[in-house]
Amino acid sequence: MLDLLRGRADTAQIIKKKRGATAYQAPLFFHPPGHHYPPRLRKPTMQPSHYLKSYSSKDSPDQLLLFSTKKASVILLDKETFQAMQEGTLSPSDEATLEKVGMIVPDRDREKQAMLAFLDDKNPQNRMLNVIAVLNLDCNFACPYCFEEGVKGNLYMMEATASRLLAFIRDKWRDHKDKLIIDFYGGEPLLSLDLIQSISKAAKSFAESRGAVYSFTLVTNGSLFTGKVADALVPLGLKSVKITLDGPAEIHNQYRPFKSGAGSFDTIIKNIKAACDRAKIGIGGNFTRDNYKKFALLLDYLQDAGLTPDKLSSVKFDAVVNRPKNDAAPGDYAGGCISINEPWLLEAEAFLREEILKRGYKTSKPIPMACMVETTDSYVVNYDGVLYKCPAFIGKKGFAVGDLESGVGDYSETLKLGIYKNRDCAECVYLPLCFGGCRYMAYVRDGNINKLDCKKEYFDAALETLLKQDIRYRFQK
Repeated sequence: MLDLLRGRADTAQIIKKKRGATAYQAPLFFHPPGHHYPPRLRKPTMQPSHYLKSYSSKDSPDQLLLFSTKKASVILLDKETFQAMQEGTLSPSDEATLEKVGMIVPDRDREKQAMLAFLDDKNPQNRMLNVIAVLNLDCNFACPYCFEEGVKGNLYMMEATASRLLAFIRDKWRDHKDKLIIDFYGGEPLLSLDLIQSISKAAKSFAESRGAVYSFTLVTNGSLFTGKVADALVPLGLKSVKITLDGPAEIHNQYRPFKSGAGSFDTIIKNIKAACDRAKIGIGGNFTRDNYKKFALLLDYLQDAGLTPDKLSSVKFDAVVNRPKNDAAPGDYAGGCISINEPWLLEAEAFLREEILKRGYKTSKPIPMACMVETTDSYVVNYDGVLYKCPAFIGKKGFAVGDLESGVGDYSETLKLGIYKNRDCAECVYLPLCFGGCRYMAYVRDGNINKLDCKKEYFDAALETLLKQDIRYRFQK
């Protein structure tokens, strides 16, 4: 007998079994099509999913930790039931539960075929239109590792371009959609505060006229996001804000100073304190091989400053990425990484994630995802109206996909759509977590995007640690 306990929509579902097996199912990113059987035909014997990983459990020797890369579901399963799963002798109730969380399927070959076609099937059903609006390429900071170095300047979106942006949104809207999301980006987007307000007023009015919901996000350095600004933007649809802190003050001020050379840490902390009760604020940060362990001191500081887990929506730190191979100049910052598979990153990520979770902050978890290049209704609109499919490619020759006046061109070949549709990816258990990886990271590594940004080596080394951290800190509180 199974007892399904449902929490809030954003929390895990917990399934407990009498014999001691426990399943933790994260909110699902997608549900691949099920199978239906004609009347009077016997349902075929269920098989372990192709997208299933299993790990031993040190704390529970009689149980295995199972993870579905397809549904992001996690189960602690006793070995007796696991053996029955492999032999096709599960009880009806166990079979129903394991099928629900993606651990068993009727046909592995059909499952693999469905996964290769998943994004092609999902795109026409996407109910959201997402636009990243790059309002300017100006900034009041002087970060040495900025990936926009070389394209930055006194470059701002004009009102005429903003009007064409809104016309583009109206043109791309379809009747089945119910969400319009704009991510305001820069440079520093809050240097264009008036434009954020005018675009949001018009976008909100349009979405509501179509029975849809409009919201927007900000990716900001935080120096201009005051309580007063939050009060002005929340009624217009502000959903969340991402603010970057590169470690404790002495490190952050070195890597994210104002253009004047003055430190920015204290200003940002003051603003976060003033705005965190008005808007949902997530903290990001960029670390290097030499300083990542110091980021634990930032977490302690945040707690001591009253910016506790209930005040911040999430915390996530990422490695600084070097400039692309063909773009780098002699003076460019070179202390970052060029691949997620670099061994030092495994240690750094495990360390930082542990420090975040054990203090009670929320952070990202392994879930199915694909590069936004593969998502049909996601676009980047640069300040000048040129269209891209990823903000990291802004200003990079050969990566524009059109402009607001002429529309979107065919980018299937230039951006290597469906690059994951090959034999190796089809057989890879991690395909749902990767779908060929990040085009920009491939560009950083090779100077082009002709090859995959394969993450198999990374997941082989890191996934077990990530899952066991989640079990320890998310599900066993």
